[in-house]
Amino acid sequence: MREFVDFVEKYRPGFSQEIVPADMFDIEVLEKHAGSLPGVYRRFLEIMGASMGDLELAEASFSIEGVLGAYSLPWLKNGRYVYFARDKGFNSWDWFFDRSSPHGLDDCLVVNRLLEENYPQGGSHPMYWGLEEFLYCEAFKELRLPQLPFRRKFSSPDDADAAAAFRSGVVSALAVEKGFERIPPVEHCALYERGDAALLLYRHPIQPTFSFVLGCDDSAEMAQLAQEFETRTGLRSIVTR
Repeated sequence: MREFVDFVEKYRPGFSQEIVPADMFDIEVLEKHAGSLPGVYRRFLEIMGASMGDLELAEASFSIEGVLGAYSLPWLKNGRYVYFARDKGFNSWDWFFDRSSPHGLDDCLVVNRLLEENYPQGGSHPMYWGLEEFLYCEAFKELRLPQLPFRRKFSSPDDADAAAAFRSGVVSALAVEKGFERIPPVEHCALYERGDAALLLYRHPIQPTFSFVLGCDDSAEMAQLAQEFETRTGLRSIVTR
C-alpha cells in the first residue's frame, strides 16, 4: 500500500502528507464486528484509514469512522460481505468485499451493493478483482486522465461474448506498439503511460466486457491514435470530459 501512496504522489504532490492512518483500536473494533479483514484492506487502514486528505475516489468515503457507523447495524456483522466505503453520489451503491471470491494472497472481489437488510446476493454488482486494483484504477481516472485535454472513450457491447476478451487483448497490444508503458501492479485492468498520452483499460471482473479511455496532450495525435484503436478493435469512440 506504500507503493500506492507513491503512485498518487506522482500526480498529486503532497498526498503522503495529507493522509491519516486509522487508530489501531478502531481497526480492532472493526475486525471484531466485521470478522477477519482482507489483508490489503487492513494495510490500507493502517496507512490512510482515517483520512485520504482531499483525494476522493469513485465518489466514495473510505473513512473508518463511517465504516464503524455502518457496523452498528447488527445484521451486517460477520457476514459474507465486508462493508468498506460509503457511496457519496446519487445511486447509494456502497462498496463491499465479497469474502466468497478471494483474489491473490489477501484481497477479495469488490462489489457494489445497497446497504439494506436481506438485500439479495444476486443484486451485487462485481466491479473490481480487489481493492488494490480499485484504488489504482480510480486514482488514475481521477488524477492522470484529467491532465490530458483530449480524451476518447471506447466501450464493448453489453452483450459481447468471448470476442470481447480478444478485443481487450488487442487494446493492450496496440498500446505497447504505440509506445505506452504498463504501470504495475494492476493485473486484470491495465494502466498505460506515455508522457504525452495515457490509457486506462477497465475490464469487468467476471464478464468479458470492457471499456477504455484514451487521453492525449495534442488534438492531432489524439485523432490519429483514436482512428488506429477504432480500426484495430472495431469499436467506435466518443469524446469525453
